[in-house]
Amino acid sequence: MDRKAEFEVVLDLANRTLFTRMTGLFSETDMQAWAKQYHAATDRFQGRKHMVIADMRGMKTVHPSIASIMGAEIGYAREHGVVLCAHLSDDTVQRLQARRVARQNSPGDNVTVDVNSIQEARKVVDEAKDRIDDASSARSIRLVV
Repeated sequence: MDRKAEFEVVLDLANRTLFTRMTGLFSETDMQAWAKQYHAATDRFQGRKHMVIADMRGMKTVHPSIASIMGAEIGYAREHGVVLCAHLSDDTVQRLQARRVARQNSPGDNVTVDVNSIQEARKVVDEAKDRIDDASSARSIRLVV
């Protein structure tokens, strides 16, 4: 039996990081609720460059119409300052769906880094922090990992 969708969106304005956790099976209503919170959190950065840790462990793949809601928010966030997204998933199909949605809404998707643990996600973000204001990283601060 699939678990009910749960999510959280947490801001760390001082470290210019947004953390989102998504787990379970998302309905359209669930995804719209997440999108509303994620959008509001993105707006708190006021267009300044920032990073995201997206913990999607336990999240199930969703219908394409529901994935498009998530994709629209990914696109919005990247147009409004996201220069790095450390993506964590424990399901291969869900990981592939999230990557596809990101590519569709962020051409070339040079922002996403797949990680294997929350500790690795934090390490990737911490290492990138020093480059966040580098003028050469206008759209991405991702290094080849």
